[in-house]
Formats: sequence, structure tokens, C-alpha cells
Amino acid sequence: MIRIGKAASIIGGIQCGLGGLVSVVAFLIYASSSIRDALAITLEEVYLHIFLFLVFGIFSIFSGLLLIYGDGSEG
Repeated sequence: MIRIGKAASIIGGIQCGLGGLVSVVAFLIYASSSIRDALAITLEEVYLHIFLFLVFGIFSIFSGLLLIYGDGSEG
């Protein structure tokens, strides 16, 4: 059976990877007009999407790191 600390580390790693992936997508939306066209994002909405993706990505990375490096001790 898997320990809770190991499961939290695995989930934290997946969460950090997801946050990094979302941050890369935010950069690709900014850098590539063909990706903006494929996602049907108008030029006025670009900065809103970048902001939302970066906030989600940073939040996901930090919470994933807390899961990985948290010691799990209560009290």
C-alpha cells in the first residue's frame, strides 16, 4: 500500500508539471499568432488569457511544491 507522504509527493509533482505546462501555453499564446487563431483568441483578449494562465500556473507550481516539500507533521 502506498504511503500518504509518497502519494502527496507524486500528486505534487504532477501538479508542478501541470503548472509548468500552463505557463508554457501562456507564452505560446503570446508568441504565436497561429496558436491564437487556432484557439480563437482575439488580440484584445490575449493579455487576459496570458494573465489567467500565468496566475493558474504559478498557483499550481507553488501548491505542488508545498505538497512535495511539506513534512506532513501536524502540531
